[in-house]
Amino acid sequence: MRTKGTFQGHLASFAEVRALAEQFGATVGIDHVAMLRVVLVLEELFTNSVTHGYPPGAEGPVWITLGARGSAVEVTYEDAAPAFDPLTQAPAPPDPDRADRAQSPGGMGLALVLGLSAGVRYDRVGDRNRITLTVPTAEIPRP
Repeated sequence: MRTKGTFQGHLASFAEVRALAEQFGATVGIDHVAMLRVVLVLEELFTNSVTHGYPPGAEGPVWITLGARGSAVEVTYEDAAPAFDPLTQAPAPPDPDRADRAQSPGGMGLALVLGLSAGVRYDRVGDRNRITLTVPTAEIPRP
């Protein structure tokens, strides 16, 4: 099963994104904790598009497709912001071993998205940034 939605790129629209994800999760039978992972990934991507991707005051579109794939949800997230590959251009997450607080801000959201995903891919498709990722709905054994 797949579901799709198009959303206005302003923070208040995230309530609609969350509703789409939760309805999808309920329809395909994803447990609450796994659904929270999907929602958290979507929230981080959406917030980044709105606050960093689009210029202030612009409400560019965001397209989201969710698909059930075995014991995972495949998320396809797109925006029409300027080209930005978060896998190669994002700031490095802060180093927890550094005692000083003079580190550059940023990078934590992407680290969170990557940590909650089993696989992530970026593509520039026409005028859209496309991030495709897989969020496990079952626990993955960690080494």
